[in-house]
Amino acid sequence: MTETEKHYDLHALLEEIGASEGLPENLSTEAQLWDEIMKKETFLMPEQLLPLIKEVHGKEYERDTDIRPLATEFSVERSDTKEITSIRADITVIVAESDIYHFECQIHNDGTMVMRMFEYDVHIALSYRREMSGGMELRFPHSAVLYLEDNGNTPEELCCVIHFQDGGTYEYKVPVLKVQAYGIEEIKEKHLCVLIPFLPLRFRRRLSGRKKEQGVQKEELTSFYRQLILILEEEVEAGYLSETNRNTIISLLGKSMIRVFYRSEALLKEVVDMTEPILELEFEKYEKVIAEQARVLEEKDKTLSEKEARIQELERKLAKMERRKI
Repeated sequence: MTETEKHYDLHALLEEIGASEGLPENLSTEAQLWDEIMKKETFLMPEQLLPLIKEVHGKEYERDTDIRPLATEFSVERSDTKEITSIRADITVIVAESDIYHFECQIHNDGTMVMRMFEYDVHIALSYRREMSGGMELRFPHSAVLYLEDNGNTPEELCCVIHFQDGGTYEYKVPVLKVQAYGIEEIKEKHLCVLIPFLPLRFRRRLSGRKKEQGVQKEELTSFYRQLILILEEEVEAGYLSETNRNTIISLLGKSMIRVFYRSEALLKEVVDMTEPILELEFEKYEKVIAEQARVLEEKDKTLSEKEARIQELERKLAKMERRKI
């Protein structure tokens, strides 16, 4: 590919990103993008949630502990209309076949989150209830909210007081993790690689002015990106992260950075220049797939030709033997 073609493709990519407001075609809202990032991490590398569980809940598991995602969609019958609708939690996993954890990703604190968390947790507890002598046992999951940005009024925890009909009172509390409160070194020390794709959000407030490029310098952005890549490389070397998972996180990080910087042409170009070697353009991926398919077909054709030649040789030898008998 020539430099001219590369420049043309890069220009087209920048225009496409700007037109889609920094979002992939299959996502229609910003919230969906952050949810999708967390979901992909959970389904592709669930073991990377173990350090997050330790950080939020203080429960430590061995690195090879079994952890797997659970269903997150629950049917709800509305009392007024009797209509069946569904609610969908972000992330629910089960660890060691016994401990259930529930995480929600939230951009800002909107004051209603604790009620949504309670509703999710009730349905999770009902879905995994246990029978016991004389009734049922409901166990609420270990829940937490990950606030991806801090708008100044993010609480340290969510709390709702529940009054039962027998006079008992219970404080339903949900711990909060403020992603942007974590420095890069702290993320490295605690192996919180799942948070890395959300870190570019810390630049967004500085991009709100009229001259956006003055808020964040390209050198700062490049340094930030290289530090994150270095952490991921060190996690691979230390055995905390596989190469496949490293590449997945880098891919998600690239999408996050595009979303944050898509309104600034200079910074967006910097982002694309940095991430392009890893985040291949779609047509380049297709070219590789087509080339591989062509290679496989060529090998098959070659093998088939060799087989046909062998059969023809055997047929000639057989014909020669038949003539000798005569």
